[in-house]
Amino acid sequence: MSPASNPFPTRSARRSSNLKFNIADYACQLVTDFLVEGGRIERMEFHSPGDLSALPQKVVINATGYGARALWNDNSIVPVRGQIAWLIPQPEVNYGVMYRNVYVLGRRDGIVVQDLGRGDMEGYGNENETPDRAAAESAVSVAGQLFSRMT
Repeated sequence: MSPASNPFPTRSARRSSNLKFNIADYACQLVTDFLVEGGRIERMEFHSPGDLSALPQKVVINATGYGARALWNDNSIVPVRGQIAWLIPQPEVNYGVMYRNVYVLGRRDGIVVQDLGRGDMEGYGNENETPDRAAAESAVSVAGQLFSRMT
């Protein structure tokens, strides 16, 4: 798109439609459905797969996420490090923008801002779970550079 046909202060812009999966809404719906049907949520710590066999429940939902790597000794589960900044929800922001490798996506539960670095493989194999405030602030700053130039 030419500068005259888009709202962004850039030489060009590209428009496309994408379906985004809203994990926050979906997770809330699943938990609500589960509880309405009589399910219970109990937090427990497991140190080995054998710990699960000691549970009295007939059905257990194992939602360990990345913790499954250690619990099941499954090294095929690979960590992927990414730093996401969350901004307050703004209902009028119903689009996403990629600018200087920073992705900004408006969602109902907030605006996601993430520096995608060198591409999709950025952070692959990185086990570091420590939040990186400087990285988050840097991504927000890049997005701010774009939006501050809009009229």
